[in-house]
Amino acid sequence: MSNGEIMEGAGPFYYEGRKTGIIMIHGGGGGTCADLKPLAKDLHDKGGYTISVPLLPGYGTSPEDLKNTSIQDWYDHLEKEVKALQKKCEKIYMGGHSMGGVLTLIFASKYSFDGIFTISAPYALKGILPKLIPLAKLFRVKYHGVEFEKLKEETGGKWIGYEKIPVNIGNKMLKMLKEMKQSLPAIKCPTLLMQGRFDSVIAKLSMEKIFNAIKSQKKRMVELEMDHPILLCPEHDRIVSEILAFITDEAFKES
Repeated sequence: MSNGEIMEGAGPFYYEGRKTGIIMIHGGGGGTCADLKPLAKDLHDKGGYTISVPLLPGYGTSPEDLKNTSIQDWYDHLEKEVKALQKKCEKIYMGGHSMGGVLTLIFASKYSFDGIFTISAPYALKGILPKLIPLAKLFRVKYHGVEFEKLKEETGGKWIGYEKIPVNIGNKMLKMLKEMKQSLPAIKCPTLLMQGRFDSVIAKLSMEKIFNAIKSQKKRMVELEMDHPILLCPEHDRIVSEILAFITDEAFKES
């Protein structure tokens, strides 16, 4: 893949709906907008919402593009997406999976959203990624392989992404996590946090630490029976119902 050409099925998509809009941000592990398509479609079909799923710069084209993409590139792109949706909708919600959740939390400290939700958003990382960063510097490793064939097989070919990702994505993630932690006390909008009980990528208490740090009066934690990936996860229907209840305020009526 070259010249910025987007992989088939990886690109951004948009569902026109009512005057309540949702921006959803995919993760940073090499996947694309395809990860969020089933969730976006169900939220649109069942809730009638306008849904925008942008493709973050550097994704869906080539690992080399991602290596040369900056955090600011992501911020600038998402700011344009927010402003575009604000022109079409009266209420705006933002949500994201994994790194998309980190970006959601950072943006929620700067924008007056009607609500935000995160799925598998880290407060800290565990597993191989944190260990790779110093090793990459020492041995000048530039890329790390992704379980491409396994992801393709497990999702029946629905997963679309890279066979390798640049190791410098780890440094970018750590910088964003630092900014996210500083941003959390400024978040006051309604917030729904979801995390899998078996998540093998993020620190176990991530959801709880984010929950305790934000200043939202309306906030809710939901533990899911899942690992980290969101595409075709076993808790898909519950994620959909939790988000729908959150947006309609039903999730808070019992509390």
